[in-house]
Amino acid sequence: MKKLLIAFVMLVLLSGCEKFLNVNPIDKAYEEDLLTDRTGFATALAGVYETLNTDTLYGREMKYGFVESLVGSYNVTNEAHKYYRSYEHQYNFEDPKKIIANIWGKLYQSINQANIILASVDRVKDDPYYNLIKGEAVGLRAFSHFQLLKLFGPSIPDEGINAQAIPYKTSVSYTGTKFSTTTAVINLLEQDLSEARILLDKDPIRSNPRDANLNQFAYERYNSLIDYRGIRMNYYAILAMQAMVAQWKGDMEKAGQYAEELIAELKTSNSVRIALPSEMGQIGNTRMPMENIFALFSNRLAALISSVYVPADATISSSTSPFLFPNYSWLRNSLYNAADHGSLNDYRLANWFVQPNTSYPWKLSKYLFDQTRLPSDENYRPLFENKVISLHTIYMIAAENYAVSNPAKALEYLNLVRNSRNITTNISMSDAMTGQRIKDLIFDEMRKENIGEGYLFTEYKRLFRAIDRRTAVLPKREIFRLPIPDDELLYNPQN
Repeated sequence: MKKLLIAFVMLVLLSGCEKFLNVNPIDKAYEEDLLTDRTGFATALAGVYETLNTDTLYGREMKYGFVESLVGSYNVTNEAHKYYRSYEHQYNFEDPKKIIANIWGKLYQSINQANIILASVDRVKDDPYYNLIKGEAVGLRAFSHFQLLKLFGPSIPDEGINAQAIPYKTSVSYTGTKFSTTTAVINLLEQDLSEARILLDKDPIRSNPRDANLNQFAYERYNSLIDYRGIRMNYYAILAMQAMVAQWKGDMEKAGQYAEELIAELKTSNSVRIALPSEMGQIGNTRMPMENIFALFSNRLAALISSVYVPADATISSSTSPFLFPNYSWLRNSLYNAADHGSLNDYRLANWFVQPNTSYPWKLSKYLFDQTRLPSDENYRPLFENKVISLHTIYMIAAENYAVSNPAKALEYLNLVRNSRNITTNISMSDAMTGQRIKDLIFDEMRKENIGEGYLFTEYKRLFRAIDRRTAVLPKREIFRLPIPDDELLYNPQN
């Protein structure tokens, strides 16, 4: 009973600190009691996932809220709307300024949580799951740093790879950490990911389905290390991040190598796979969970979604704050049904948007589902998964690498994912199919797939590319580089 009580308290403490510089040293007393066995470390890891699941991060703002409002998915015209200033990229106003500061703080909180685990993990070095515990913690630390780099660091095509970026924290500390250059951050990311990959070499995900439960004990919680590996920071997530970091760095050859390595293994293991068109209409497959390489499971997802998206039959105007509505007509005509690559048969166009009553605006229904359903319902359980890294993205990284050197292979991968979305007309090679044209087609495919995912803003930034809207937003440093929070600039004396 004492152990369970301590575990609960520790989970609350690990997920409750608002500022990454304000982790209370009193937590050390709980570290001594909790971080002594596998159950304690599993609970601490659950705390990291819970932080990533908060509404500040992937529960809303880094998913379908703030970060998605920065691109062309929504049309926010009401100046009183919560997301109007972010839609206009006016970051110094109260709403976006607060959200940006909270994102910074929560991501560094998750990093400190991972570092607390890593500082004590050798206490269970003889445990058979030691490598899983340590590998996940190192991987989660790298993941959060990578998100910070993408949002707050420079756009490499604009400022170069040696521009100042973010602090990279490799140990528990309660003071500021000096900012590193993008080169230094990427080097540390590569080191962490290499270490995590070695540690996770024998990850059960490599020989079992992503939703397998290898738990032999009925009393173990869902967050036990070997239950549902597909929603954890697993071996495949590490390999995917190696590809994504190399892509961000601009080393497309290396990114392509990592992507191909992952694709090849998954063709054999089938732990994660591309969806089949015949599966799309089945309950639970709306967002293609079988393609999730890394996802966050939340039994509060339906409630979190309702803070941004209204029900399909809601009779309110598109200017109502804080709700967000898709820029449907423009998306339909210029993207999903574009003359040279679109199709009205695209599953995403047919199933991710809804307008039951023509008197009211179209809604993005991608995330909507019956809120009376519970995660214990196996048919509906996949709907509680919040995708973070998808196999679709890995295929597109590989295709981008081939765009110039092997355009036929690039189109093969592009057509593979298009076919899986019920687009039966393939894009063919022609004299007009230049490397840049293929890259543009890949980018448009990413736009179709990632509406409401919070992913596209940093893709525009990676390429320093104009943001697609009815009136395109030209790339600017002040748009793509989110401002460092005032508190960090004030209280971090090393910068």
